[in-house]
Amino acid sequence: MIFFVPDPARGVAEMARVVCPGGTVSAYAWDMLGGGFRMRHWHFEMRSMGVAIPVPPSPGASRMDAMRDLWTGAGLTAVETREISVQRTFIDFDDYWTTIRTDRASERSSRRCPPKNWRTSRRGCARACRQTAAGRITYGARANAVKGRAPI
Repeated sequence: MIFFVPDPARGVAEMARVVCPGGTVSAYAWDMLGGGFRMRHWHFEMRSMGVAIPVPPSPGASRMDAMRDLWTGAGLTAVETREISVQRTFIDFDDYWTTIRTDRASERSSRRCPPKNWRTSRRGCARACRQTAAGRITYGARANAVKGRAPI
């Protein structure tokens, strides 16, 4: 969750400071800016209606190159990065929509949002999601992982 840290460089430096010499500091983050975030369709729909969706303080820290730079900048060595791609399948759109409606961030936004915006965003998300003939929805998500070793 490095993108939730207001000062990611300071956060990684602190992890590097507290790990034992030769220890490993590792993390992964959903690629917030590179399309790896599962709620991207809903965010797009809400923003297109002028609804402000809370953004983490450091979404750029979720990018692979940024994570590599944060780890090397903290003095960690043998830094390695890796992309983790996953797919999630929902039985139908209602199943998918339930995950949107029960997400904490969308729950907070729903309190400030008229019901018509929810209906509009639901229709937009339904158009954006590719469904199989059986109605299943599968979407991919991507996380970036990084690890580095503390100097001995």
